[in-house]
Amino acid sequence: MRFSDVKLSAIGGTICGLWASFSVGDLLYVALTALIGTLVSFLLSRLLNRLFKHK
Repeated sequence: MRFSDVKLSAIGGTICGLWASFSVGDLLYVALTALIGTLVSFLLSRLLNRLFKHK
C-alpha cells in the first residue's frame, strides 16, 4: 500500500464520517446563515463607505 492510498483512505473516511453526522436541514441552515451574513456584511460596508466617503 502506497502513502497516497493511505491519504486517500483517510480523507474518504473523514468525509464519510462528517457526512453521516450532518443532516440536510443542518447544511441548509448553515448555508442560509452564511448567505445572510455575507449580504449584511456587504451592504453595511457599502453604506458605511458612502456615509464616511472623503471628497
